[in-house]
Amino acid sequence: MRGILLLLVVLVVAVAIFVWSNGDTVTVRFWQWPLVTASLGLIVIGAGVLGALLAFLGSLPRHARLGARSRELEQRVHVLGGYGPDPNSPRPEDTRRLP
Repeated sequence: MRGILLLLVVLVVAVAIFVWSNGDTVTVRFWQWPLVTASLGLIVIGAGVLGALLAFLGSLPRHARLGARSRELEQRVHVLGGYGPDPNSPRPEDTRRLP
């Protein structure tokens, strides 16, 4: 847990240094229309976050199909072989207690 926290702190510091180092004001245009005027660092970070969000949203239908297929196969294994996790029993991650 401390390693992840340290990694996040280093990442935030690196992003802050990047934004501070690229403080020149630029205008983003779409054809002739100016969309936004902000510092170059913020625009680059924003574009990266927007790209990651779009990639995540584009992958959601596939994740939903794979999850449904996984549940279907677990139920089939349980019915046919009598082994494997019972699809109706709570999963270990559902029974964890919060500290």
